[in-house]
Amino acid sequence: MFAKHVQGRISHQAHAQVPQGTFEEHHGRQGFEGDVSQLYHAHPTTDWLRVEGPIRPRGIRLTDVPAADEHDERALPTPLMFNEDITVSVSKRSAPMPYYFRNTDGDTLLLVQSGSGALVTDYGTLAYGPLEYLVIPKGTNYRIAPEAERHITYVVETREPITLPERGLLGHFLPFDRGVLDVPRLDAGITVPSAQNPAGEWEVLVQRAGELSSIFYAFDPADVEGWTGTLAPFRLRLADLRPLACERLEMPPVAHATFQAGQNWFVTMAPRPTQTADDADMAQPAHRNVDYDELFVFLGTGDGGQAGPPAGLASVTPAGMNHGPDQVRHASPRTRLPFYVWNVDTVRPLRCTEAFEAVEIPDFARHESYRG
Repeated sequence: MFAKHVQGRISHQAHAQVPQGTFEEHHGRQGFEGDVSQLYHAHPTTDWLRVEGPIRPRGIRLTDVPAADEHDERALPTPLMFNEDITVSVSKRSAPMPYYFRNTDGDTLLLVQSGSGALVTDYGTLAYGPLEYLVIPKGTNYRIAPEAERHITYVVETREPITLPERGLLGHFLPFDRGVLDVPRLDAGITVPSAQNPAGEWEVLVQRAGELSSIFYAFDPADVEGWTGTLAPFRLRLADLRPLACERLEMPPVAHATFQAGQNWFVTMAPRPTQTADDADMAQPAHRNVDYDELFVFLGTGDGGQAGPPAGLASVTPAGMNHGPDQVRHASPRTRLPFYVWNVDTVRPLRCTEAFEAVEIPDFARHESYRG
């Protein structure tokens, strides 16, 4: 921690009253909550000619990924990005899992982009729909049984447990009350096809250290008749989020954090009013986020409306790369964020798989969705 120093023309209030003819850049540590400085440039730091090398931003339409489980009911989700802490995959499952899956390598976070169905677990059954999170603790037996419609889910496996961030002075009810979290019910009354195979067996497919094994039973292993405790799968609807907003200043992304897994953050930006003060910066400042790689995914409006980039469009920005709104968005600010955005920040570099590269958007650093 250093004393605050001042050189040249500045604003004494970050992200507001930016000196005429300058362009603010946020240089911070630990995302937006560590030590920080604002640099006031003569030119926008996002106004690059080109980007070469592994720091270049990359883009993909997640909805375009040919996921293996779309046509093979035994297939697992298709990995797109990974590091030592997390794996991000896409699932387009069109038929119920013919087995129960048990991930002993970590927790699983599902974000449903489109489609609906049932999550069948040891703890009971839970219906789900579009723009909903499902959190499945490590070691849970579960099956996904989608309904017959276009079904796209983003799947994150985490080495560390998925937890809710501490809210401190915000209290217990922002950005959501824990009372809105739903857990599976043994008496849900939801009928799904049986996982019994033609041999009359039930299979539990177990992932351990990245390898798969199978346990077979002569009975349905989800035969639980009661349970109690603090560990269970749960669902969070994005519609139940009550996002923070500030009339005079842009809220930092970490203010919209929904989950964390160790030092990795999962942020959900929900539709909300933007700042209205005359002296406030009307868009998030450009920044060089040096401690996190950032996966940024547009999710759509949630009501079928058309606003912003198409749902499923994603960017991956490596740590240290300048990024943020371009001058078009600064010149034409929104009065309201009209769509949902999903943000995953990872402390270790994300590596992309061949499945990602097969549908990667070329020269994404110059793509209109990334630069404005």
